[in-house]
Amino acid sequence: MNKRLIMTGIAALALFAVFTTYYVSNVRSKKIVNEEVISKHKVKQPKEFIDKRTAEQVNRKFYSHEKIQAGAQMDFVGYPSTFSKMVNSGQLTIVGQVTGSNSFVSNDLPHTIADVGVQKVLHGDSSQKNKIIRVMFLGGNIATENTSDKVVTVEYSEDRLPRAGEKIAMILSKAESGTNNIPGEFWLTQFAHKSVFFQDKDGQYRRTPEAKSIGGGTSDSNWSQNDFNAKDDKKMNDGMNKLINSKQ
Repeated sequence: MNKRLIMTGIAALALFAVFTTYYVSNVRSKKIVNEEVISKHKVKQPKEFIDKRTAEQVNRKFYSHEKIQAGAQMDFVGYPSTFSKMVNSGQLTIVGQVTGSNSFVSNDLPHTIADVGVQKVLHGDSSQKNKIIRVMFLGGNIATENTSDKVVTVEYSEDRLPRAGEKIAMILSKAESGTNNIPGEFWLTQFAHKSVFFQDKDGQYRRTPEAKSIGGGTSDSNWSQNDFNAKDDKKMNDGMNKLINSKQ
Protein backbone atom coordinates (compact mmCIF):
# COMPACT_ATOMS: atom_id res chain seq x y z
CA MET A 1 0.00 0.00 0.00
CA ASN A 2 1.98 2.97 -1.28
CA LYS A 3 0.63 6.50 -1.51
CA ARG A 4 2.32 9.64 -2.77
CA LEU A 5 1.21 12.70 -0.90
CA ILE A 6 2.11 16.33 -1.57
CA MET A 7 2.31 18.28 1.68
CA THR A 8 2.15 22.01 2.23
CA GLY A 9 1.58 23.32 5.75
CA ILE A 10 -1.98 22.95 6.98
CA ALA A 11 -3.13 21.68 3.59
CA ALA A 12 -0.77 18.75 3.96
CA LEU A 13 -3.08 16.57 5.94
CA ALA A 14 -6.30 17.78 4.41
CA LEU A 15 -5.67 14.95 2.07
CA PHE A 16 -5.52 12.33 4.45
CA ALA A 17 3.49 24.69 43.65
CA VAL A 18 5.38 21.77 43.68
CA PHE A 19 7.83 23.14 46.22
CA THR A 20 10.84 21.36 47.75
CA THR A 21 12.10 22.28 51.16
CA TYR A 22 15.65 22.27 52.40
CA TYR A 23 17.38 23.68 55.42
CA VAL A 24 20.16 26.22 55.77
CA SER A 25 21.79 26.37 59.16
CA ASN A 26 24.04 29.00 60.67
CA VAL A 27 26.59 27.35 62.92
CA ARG A 28 28.33 29.17 65.77
CA SER A 29 30.63 27.45 68.25
CA LYS A 30 29.65 24.12 66.76
CA LYS A 31 26.04 24.63 67.81
CA ILE A 32 23.06 25.26 65.59
CA VAL A 33 21.85 28.72 66.53
CA ASN A 34 19.38 29.26 63.72
CA GLU A 35 17.55 27.07 61.25
CA GLU A 36 15.66 28.75 58.44
CA VAL A 37 13.33 26.90 56.15
CA ILE A 38 13.68 28.03 52.54
CA SER A 39 11.25 27.06 49.84
CA LYS A 40 12.62 26.85 46.34
CA HIS A 41 10.13 27.03 43.54
CA LYS A 42 10.28 24.11 41.15
CA VAL A 43 8.40 23.21 38.04
CA LYS A 44 4.77 22.39 38.66
CA GLN A 45 4.04 18.96 37.29
CA PRO A 46 1.57 19.03 34.38
CA LYS A 47 -1.86 17.51 34.78
CA GLU A 48 -2.09 13.80 34.02
CA PHE A 49 -5.12 13.11 31.83
CA ILE A 50 -5.09 9.31 31.97
CA ASP A 51 -3.71 6.69 34.34
CA LYS A 52 -1.52 3.82 33.22
CA ARG A 53 -4.14 1.11 33.68
CA THR A 54 -6.79 2.95 31.66
CA ALA A 55 -4.25 3.74 28.93
CA GLU A 56 -3.38 0.04 28.61
CA GLN A 57 -7.07 -0.83 28.23
CA VAL A 58 -7.55 1.81 25.54
CA ASN A 59 -4.51 0.61 23.61
CA ARG A 60 -5.50 -3.06 23.79
CA LYS A 61 -8.86 -2.22 22.27
CA PHE A 62 -7.65 0.10 19.50
CA TYR A 63 -4.58 -1.95 18.55
CA SER A 64 -6.20 -5.39 18.72
CA HIS A 65 -6.08 -5.89 14.93
CA GLU A 66 -3.46 -7.14 12.53
CA LYS A 67 -0.90 -4.42 11.85
CA ILE A 68 0.03 -3.48 8.28
CA GLN A 69 3.12 -1.38 7.56
CA ALA A 70 2.62 0.82 4.52
CA GLY A 71 4.69 3.33 2.61
CA ALA A 72 3.69 6.91 1.83
CA GLN A 73 6.10 9.06 -0.12
CA MET A 74 5.55 12.68 0.81
CA ASP A 75 6.72 15.81 -0.98
CA PHE A 76 6.71 18.80 1.35
CA VAL A 77 6.12 22.14 -0.36
CA GLY A 78 7.39 25.14 1.59
CA TYR A 79 9.06 23.06 4.27
CA PRO A 80 10.60 25.47 6.84
CA SER A 81 14.37 25.75 7.13
CA THR A 82 14.41 26.57 10.85
CA PHE A 83 12.56 25.44 13.95
CA SER A 84 11.17 28.91 14.61
CA LYS A 85 9.70 28.97 11.10
CA MET A 86 8.20 25.53 11.74
CA VAL A 87 6.49 26.83 14.89
CA ASN A 88 5.28 29.96 13.12
CA SER A 89 3.83 27.87 10.29
CA GLY A 90 1.24 26.55 12.74
CA GLN A 91 -1.37 28.12 14.99
CA LEU A 92 -0.73 26.12 18.15
CA THR A 93 2.29 24.34 19.65
CA ILE A 94 1.63 22.11 22.64
CA VAL A 95 2.80 19.30 24.84
CA GLY A 96 -0.06 16.89 25.43
CA GLN A 97 -0.99 13.42 26.63
CA VAL A 98 -2.97 11.03 24.46
CA THR A 99 -6.15 9.73 26.09
CA GLY A 100 -7.84 7.83 23.27
CA SER A 101 -8.15 7.24 19.52
CA ASN A 102 -10.85 6.75 16.89
CA SER A 103 -10.40 5.91 13.21
CA PHE A 104 -12.15 7.36 10.17
CA VAL A 105 -11.85 6.45 6.49
CA SER A 106 -11.71 8.97 3.65
CA ASN A 107 -10.94 8.13 0.01
CA ASP A 108 -9.99 4.60 1.08
CA LEU A 109 -7.35 5.96 3.46
CA PRO A 110 -7.55 5.51 7.23
CA HIS A 111 -7.12 8.47 9.54
CA THR A 112 -6.95 8.46 13.32
CA ILE A 113 -8.33 11.17 15.56
CA ALA A 114 -6.45 11.17 18.85
CA ASP A 115 -7.88 12.83 21.93
CA VAL A 116 -5.02 14.82 23.47
CA GLY A 117 -5.04 16.52 26.85
CA VAL A 118 -3.09 19.77 26.57
CA GLN A 119 -0.51 19.92 29.35
CA LYS A 120 1.47 22.92 28.08
CA VAL A 121 0.88 25.59 25.47
CA LEU A 122 4.25 26.53 23.99
CA HIS A 123 2.95 28.85 21.27
CA GLY A 124 -0.50 30.12 20.44
CA ASP A 125 -3.80 30.20 22.32
CA SER A 126 -2.98 29.67 26.02
CA SER A 127 -6.67 29.01 26.79
CA GLN A 128 -6.23 25.53 25.26
CA LYS A 129 -4.23 24.42 28.32
CA ASN A 130 -5.93 21.64 30.33
CA LYS A 131 -8.46 21.09 27.53
CA ILE A 132 -8.78 17.92 25.48
CA ILE A 133 -8.38 18.57 21.75
CA ARG A 134 -8.71 16.27 18.74
CA VAL A 135 -5.65 15.77 16.51
CA MET A 136 -5.59 13.88 13.21
CA PHE A 137 -2.88 11.36 12.32
CA LEU A 138 -2.42 9.54 9.03
CA GLY A 139 -3.14 5.81 9.36
CA GLY A 140 -5.41 3.80 11.61
CA ASN A 141 -8.02 1.06 11.53
CA ILE A 142 -9.75 0.14 8.29
CA ALA A 143 -11.75 -2.80 6.95
CA THR A 144 -9.94 -4.88 4.35
CA GLU A 145 -11.04 -4.81 0.71
CA ASN A 146 -12.22 -8.40 0.73
CA THR A 147 -14.49 -8.25 3.74
CA SER A 148 -15.87 -5.58 6.02
CA ASP A 149 -15.65 -7.99 8.95
CA LYS A 150 -11.85 -8.01 9.06
CA VAL A 151 -10.19 -4.84 10.33
CA VAL A 152 -6.48 -4.08 10.10
CA THR A 153 -4.38 -1.26 11.56
CA VAL A 154 -2.47 0.57 8.84
CA GLU A 155 0.62 2.49 9.97
CA TYR A 156 2.69 4.46 7.50
CA SER A 157 6.48 4.35 7.75
CA GLU A 158 7.32 7.63 9.51
CA ASP A 159 3.76 8.45 10.58
CA ARG A 160 3.81 6.74 13.94
CA LEU A 161 0.36 6.29 15.43
CA PRO A 162 -0.11 7.63 18.97
CA ARG A 163 -0.89 5.42 21.93
CA ALA A 164 -2.91 6.36 24.99
CA GLY A 165 -0.69 7.61 27.80
CA GLU A 166 2.05 8.87 25.48
CA LYS A 167 3.22 12.46 25.75
CA ILE A 168 3.74 14.29 22.49
CA ALA A 169 4.85 17.79 21.50
CA MET A 170 3.13 18.97 18.32
CA ILE A 171 2.82 21.96 16.02
CA LEU A 172 -0.78 22.22 14.87
CA SER A 173 -3.24 24.11 12.69
CA LYS A 174 -7.02 24.04 12.92
CA ALA A 175 -8.91 22.03 10.32
CA GLU A 176 -12.35 22.86 9.01
CA SER A 177 -15.09 20.62 10.28
CA GLY A 178 -15.77 17.87 7.75
CA THR A 179 -12.21 17.73 6.41
CA ASN A 180 -11.51 14.15 5.27
CA ASN A 181 -15.15 13.39 6.14
CA ILE A 182 -14.30 13.67 9.82
CA PRO A 183 -17.08 15.31 11.85
CA GLY A 184 -16.43 17.99 14.43
CA GLU A 185 -13.48 20.30 15.02
CA PHE A 186 -9.96 18.94 15.07
CA TRP A 187 -6.34 19.92 14.51
CA LEU A 188 -3.82 18.92 11.83
CA THR A 189 -0.11 18.40 12.41
CA GLN A 190 2.06 20.69 10.29
CA PHE A 191 3.93 18.82 7.54
CA ALA A 192 2.59 15.49 8.81
CA HIS A 193 5.08 13.66 11.07
CA LYS A 194 7.65 16.45 10.75
CA SER A 195 5.97 18.41 13.55
CA VAL A 196 5.27 15.50 15.88
CA PHE A 197 7.74 14.83 18.70
CA PHE A 198 7.19 11.80 20.95
CA GLN A 199 8.67 11.80 24.45
CA ASP A 200 11.37 9.14 24.82
CA LYS A 201 12.37 7.30 28.00
CA ASP A 202 15.04 9.91 28.74
CA GLY A 203 12.39 12.64 28.83
CA GLN A 204 13.49 14.21 25.55
CA TYR A 205 11.05 14.82 22.70
CA ARG A 206 12.05 13.51 19.26
CA ARG A 207 10.57 13.05 15.82
CA THR A 208 10.32 9.61 14.26
CA PRO A 209 13.41 9.39 12.01
CA GLU A 210 12.99 9.00 8.28
CA ALA A 211 13.82 5.56 6.90
CA LYS A 212 17.28 5.65 5.37
CA SER A 213 17.40 5.50 1.60
CA ILE A 214 19.96 3.54 -0.38
CA GLY A 215 22.32 5.82 -2.28
CA GLY A 216 21.03 9.36 -2.38
CA GLY A 217 24.36 11.12 -2.76
CA THR A 218 26.79 12.00 -5.53
CA SER A 219 30.44 11.10 -5.81
CA ASP A 220 31.52 14.76 -5.80
CA SER A 221 29.37 15.89 -2.89
CA ASN A 222 29.11 15.09 0.82
CA TRP A 223 25.40 15.87 0.73
CA SER A 224 22.80 13.12 0.70
CA GLN A 225 19.16 12.88 1.59
CA ASN A 226 20.09 10.76 4.58
CA ASP A 227 22.50 13.45 5.80
CA PHE A 228 19.86 16.13 5.37
CA ASN A 229 17.24 14.10 7.26
CA ALA A 230 19.60 13.38 10.17
CA LYS A 231 20.70 17.01 10.49
CA ASP A 232 17.15 18.28 10.13
CA ASP A 233 15.89 15.87 12.81
CA LYS A 234 18.59 17.03 15.23
CA LYS A 235 17.88 20.70 14.51
CA MET A 236 14.14 20.33 15.01
CA ASN A 237 14.49 18.03 18.05
CA ASP A 238 16.88 20.46 19.71
CA GLY A 239 14.55 23.35 18.93
CA MET A 240 11.52 21.64 20.44
CA ASN A 241 13.30 20.58 23.63
CA LYS A 242 14.75 24.05 24.06
CA LEU A 243 11.29 25.56 23.65
CA ILE A 244 9.79 23.14 26.18
CA ASN A 245 12.53 23.84 28.72
CA SER A 246 12.11 27.60 28.30
CA LYS A 247 8.47 27.32 29.40
CA GLN A 248 9.21 25.58 32.70
